[in-house]
Amino acid sequence: MPSTEPFALFDCSLARYALGRSCSNLRMLLDAIRTVPDMVLEHHMMRCALDDPFELYEFPNDLARWCWEALGDQVLAEELSLVDPYAHPTIGALRATLVNVIEEQLWSAEQVRDCRPGLELHLVGSRLACFDTGERFSTLAALAEALPRITLRSFFYHVHEAHRRHNDHDGHQPRNDASDDFSAWLEGLGAEESLVTSLRSVDFYFLNLGQLRSEFIEIFRHYLLPQPQVVARTTA
Repeated sequence: MPSTEPFALFDCSLARYALGRSCSNLRMLLDAIRTVPDMVLEHHMMRCALDDPFELYEFPNDLARWCWEALGDQVLAEELSLVDPYAHPTIGALRATLVNVIEEQLWSAEQVRDCRPGLELHLVGSRLACFDTGERFSTLAALAEALPRITLRSFFYHVHEAHRRHNDHDGHQPRNDASDDFSAWLEGLGAEESLVTSLRSVDFYFLNLGQLRSEFIEIFRHYLLPQPQVVARTTA
């Protein structure tokens, strides 16, 4: 049955804490990935999107950026940038993938270089604090109209974090069966399948939050714009 509940808009912020641990080379990074708490990997692979001070970072996670900028290891940076944490059912599975990627690079490296002083990767853990903004949207049109003013942190909550919340309690549901809050609500509202599918096809992890919002705005705009009428011509 179509849902009659309005869309509840949430926002979020990060509560960070320093781990008191840093990395200056790949061996130290490998040891850290093997041993740090899950929330540290979550921060540097997922929640770092909320720390983005710029809109045009090339890499979607802190580990890839650090390998590129501090170590000058372009090959490893590109490999790490392709690791999608939301495609892994658990943090343990993500940890294993990261370990394999870095180990392969270490085995092929002729020497392990340290970064310059001041460019160390300082490990951070975080918790996501979420709160209800009180805003509600009852129709597709109302939600579409509000998208340009919805904060980037709200987009993180309703897209990035939603894919984790929509997993089952054991964390074993694959990403393809999860969804963002927007498309989940629209599906319950009885919106056309093409709109829901378009939203779910956005590869959100590889976009910064500004690009993500623009992508969603464009999908809604395309869906809501009147389609041109095709007039059949008759021959005399």
